Amino acid sequence: MYRSPYHVFIRPYLNRSKRSTTRFSFFALSLLLVVVLACKHSSYQSPSTSSGPPGSGSTATSSNNRSLPYGFKSFAPASGHGEVLIGGMTGNVASAALWAALNSLASYFDAKPQVIGAIVSANDDEIQGLLDGTRDGQPVRGMAYVQASGAQCVVAIVDDRADQFAQSSADLVRLAQQSLPTPSETPVALHRTTLADGTALDLPEGWTASSNNGSATGKGPQGVFDFGLDVEVYTPEAAAQYPVRPPLVAAYGDPGRELQELWAQMRIVESPDNIQIIERTPISWWTSGPGEMLHLQALLQGSQREGVAMVLTGPTGIGKWHFYYSAVSCEQASFNKNFPALLRIWQSWKTDDRVFQERLMRAAESMQATSRIIREANAFRQDAMERSSMGWDHYIRGTWPIEDQQTHTRYVPQQDVTALVRQLNESEGYERYHVVPYEQLNR
Repeated sequence: MYRSPYHVFIRPYLNRSKRSTTRFSFFALSLLLVVVLACKHSSYQSPSTSSGPPGSGSTATSSNNRSLPYGFKSFAPASGHGEVLIGGMTGNVASAALWAALNSLASYFDAKPQVIGAIVSANDDEIQGLLDGTRDGQPVRGMAYVQASGAQCVVAIVDDRADQFAQSSADLVRLAQQSLPTPSETPVALHRTTLADGTALDLPEGWTASSNNGSATGKGPQGVFDFGLDVEVYTPEAAAQYPVRPPLVAAYGDPGRELQELWAQMRIVESPDNIQIIERTPISWWTSGPGEMLHLQALLQGSQREGVAMVLTGPTGIGKWHFYYSAVSCEQASFNKNFPALLRIWQSWKTDDRVFQERLMRAAESMQATSRIIREANAFRQDAMERSSMGWDHYIRGTWPIEDQQTHTRYVPQQDVTALVRQLNESEGYERYHVVPYEQLNR
């Protein structure tokens, strides 16, 4: 329930990353060492399949049919050999950011580039590695550098054809240093705050927040947040059975579409079309329902905003399911600047243990009630099947019983049932006998 977006969501914030002259000098020195090792890496010294000579400017790292993943930019050196890729990843673990970046770049190359050697700092806030890969069928060699700064990591990758990388690497490194983002501002100071129901979180100056039974909302100079909101939703099929439409109705199974539809029904946006999903990644949690982390842009009350939302869903009964979400957002123009602070607020949020236990108890009671409904439905279904089987047996064999309504004795006539009942009632002078109703045959 409290899985942080910090671990699962990828987003560049290049203009927020700090640059250290000492570290990037170390980057250049380490690169020379790794390049020396690369030249000794005999398994990758196959000749290039390019038709141009080494100095002709041909390169395997450009293709008209390839596009970089969202948030990465490509910079070409004046020599025309190789390229520099700059991007950003949310998080403060450099090695994890490197693996995530390489996964994102798998479609830009022929496949995910492989790390054949790496150096990582003791606290994993910086990593450098040598890369092997292919691009348009040609061998490519490169160097990756990741530096963590606050709640984000800057990723720099330089690459060229394998047979040219030793010559072009120095120019590529200089271009990478020039292309890296400028130093960021001092992080916003946060202060621990406890709300009325015991919910605790860290907030900057100028923020107001409120909470109710574990959910929390707040707004301030850096944006707004909504944490832990949980509502019950009806499927369209279930809603059609009610004389009055339930408050929230949406099809179950696609968290992104559900958020668009339900935010419109909650009047957060005017229309589902006002929400654009930029990125989405699935996340797992303890129920069988799907969950996703969504990067969104939305038109809210005439203002263009950008944010991140975590959506978790799960069935709660026949035709009903619950929709849980937490989200942060701000003006789109200031999203890169404000998101680190919003992310820190999100990470600090903690529901009071008492409230959390009450929620768990209600969830357990809800599951028990759902289990009881399912058991009763199965029992009724089995009883109906037995009655149906009994009815068809009497119909086929011609042995449908009649009942004495005074003694409740049942008889199986050997002649036409309707005629026999009429004769018996005429002899008694009142409606003493009747055909046993179908639904009472096996009772």
